[in-house]
Amino acid sequence: MKKCPQKLIAGCVATLFCVIWSVGAGAAQQPLELVHSTPLPEVTGGDFDHFAVDLAHHRLYSPSEVYGSLELFDLATGRHLKSATGLVKSPHLLVFLPGHNELFVADAADAACDVLDATDFHLLRRISLEPGPDAGVLDERSRILYLGNGGRKANSDFSYVSLISTDSKEVVGRIRLESATLKAMRINRKANRLYVSMRDKNAIAVIDLGNRTVVDTWSPLGLTSNAALAIDEDRQRVFVGSRNPGMLFVLDARTGKLITSSKTVETSDDITYDPARRRLFVSGSDGVDVFAQDTPDSYRLLQHLDLPTGKTSVYVPSLKQFYVVQTKNEQVPVAQLKVFRVNN
Repeated sequence: MKKCPQKLIAGCVATLFCVIWSVGAGAAQQPLELVHSTPLPEVTGGDFDHFAVDLAHHRLYSPSEVYGSLELFDLATGRHLKSATGLVKSPHLLVFLPGHNELFVADAADAACDVLDATDFHLLRRISLEPGPDAGVLDERSRILYLGNGGRKANSDFSYVSLISTDSKEVVGRIRLESATLKAMRINRKANRLYVSMRDKNAIAVIDLGNRTVVDTWSPLGLTSNAALAIDEDRQRVFVGSRNPGMLFVLDARTGKLITSSKTVETSDDITYDPARRRLFVSGSDGVDVFAQDTPDSYRLLQHLDLPTGKTSVYVPSLKQFYVVQTKNEQVPVAQLKVFRVNN
């Protein structure tokens, strides 16, 4: 039997090593990589709502709607720092004001927006609203918080987007929408427009922020129970999360024209667009999907993570970290915060 030449053996070994290294490197370069989990055994049930981030003090806030708490974490590590109860009965949207170290909290149970000290959570001011304040968005330039309230919780078939000045801490205007359930809102600064997800109408309201009027309503075919929204202002695209079935809709931000749609996680509650990497993170009741934006009109799935009940998420670009909070239920024995590294 002939012996293999030494050079041939060395070449085969080198090739095998390269293949193993390539497979390992490819696996390590998934878009999202879990780095830490923080159990929250005291939060015994009910959904979490949207996060707030304090970069200067390295703090991450998460509201627990049914348990009625504000959960505070170390932003870098995900370590649990505090659970504050007895302050806000049913906290929903959180907005952090860095200049004043204040948290604006939508309290669905008390029909108010509570302004809290962001360090010890003591109440600074309570702003009365219609029942059921829930979703909204802060315009950092005008320092106006747009917050949905009224509608179904007020036994009404219409709602309001209330305009709250974060400087004077009072309502300075409101816009009526013919919808009983308002969900996510996003601002298109280039067009000076506000997009509002009207879940019960399977539609998106378009508001001109100059004259504070509804100028259009978009109802693309197939959109159902929409909640989550995101925007790519550079390419003028609006991303909408549709439910039952879980779909991602991509719309032209100027006309509402449907560009494309893709299957995604069910019951999405947050969509984040990362302009630096041109990626979309969609979190829903059965996990997280990461999409690549190849062109403004073309998107492909890069990764799916099985994260039951992990509907709520936030991305912090400066830390290259992505956070998901999971609610306790039959699939998830203990509520928990998941921290992921975002790879290039």
